[in-house]
Amino acid sequence: MLSATALIIPEKDAAFELVNVELDTLQPGEVLVKLNATGICHTDLAVRHGHIPMPFPVVLGHEGAGVVLDVGTNVPNLQKGDHVVLSYNYCGSCRSCEMGQTWHCAKIFACNFGGQRLDGSRTMHSQSGPIYGCFFGQSSFCNPAIVQAASCVKVNPDLPLSVVCALGCGFQTGAGSVFNVVKPAKRRVRYLAIFGVGGVGFAAIMAARYLANENPGILDVIIAVDYNDERLNMAKEFGATHVINPQKDNLRDRVAQITKNENLDAAVDCTGAIPVVNDMIGLIGPGGMAITVGGPAPGLTASVDVFDMLIGAKTYRGCHQGNAYAKEFIPFLADLYARGKLPIEKLQKTYKVSDINLATQDMLKGLVVKPILLWD
Repeated sequence: MLSATALIIPEKDAAFELVNVELDTLQPGEVLVKLNATGICHTDLAVRHGHIPMPFPVVLGHEGAGVVLDVGTNVPNLQKGDHVVLSYNYCGSCRSCEMGQTWHCAKIFACNFGGQRLDGSRTMHSQSGPIYGCFFGQSSFCNPAIVQAASCVKVNPDLPLSVVCALGCGFQTGAGSVFNVVKPAKRRVRYLAIFGVGGVGFAAIMAARYLANENPGILDVIIAVDYNDERLNMAKEFGATHVINPQKDNLRDRVAQITKNENLDAAVDCTGAIPVVNDMIGLIGPGGMAITVGGPAPGLTASVDVFDMLIGAKTYRGCHQGNAYAKEFIPFLADLYARGKLPIEKLQKTYKVSDINLATQDMLKGLVVKPILLWD
């Protein structure tokens, strides 16, 4: 067995601990990756605090990027030395996957939150007892990491892995919600609102600004909604045309004023907070679409005025991982970044791996949008 360094959460609400683990034997559909960097996402913290159920002790991390060290016998499209960004996992054999819609794989929860391979075996071991991993098919808070081939996205080796690692989840989710679900050019969207200006929300705003610049006549209004005035000021720099702090302004009145009483053509909630989701749904205009990307705890429900939804031909829908096939969408986003069209590096701050607890505290305090752990 190969030794590795891992950041483990021993129990619910505990701090991360740096430990040594032993990696299992590489299976045919797996890839061994030496990590350069791993982004920290709010989903990691949601699991840590029990909002998303997983067994403990567990090794998380799902925004990794690094270099391939070895490949299993059934991985035809990767080889040693390839640079990869790590994203979500999927089974590859269900109806959704066969249709190329991997983001709603029939086994999406087991593949990403099951804590083990689909065959029930584990990717890492410890003398002190069982360790759960295979988080998003990667558990990239472990280096090196055994990664499911489905989670591996080959990228241009000239790209800085310490930047593009963040494309694996949060930025893909935010940008994908606009590119793949809102589809502003196709739907001729004029008025778009983004609720929650964190990493996901910033990505949605940047995607909207890019599309507005490329398609004159759409997205005249891009509204950022948040309680944090500093984040709202940043949102203007990244492409928002208007900002609203609901603690200071009446949200409904401001939206009506900005949209000339037509309300929103589309909106994306990145918070997962049910009151915010309900506000978003209530602000959609005729033919409009409200989209949930922020993840609440399982079992919570939103409120929908069914008659209003019916008579206005409105839509409320979910969006997972930006409804993106990562192996195509992440290279697209990486190219936008390389051309200066998606300046994600401005949202990032790097930390030593040993400083992960400081990094998570800074993120929760709003001091940093996207913390990046550097393994070297």
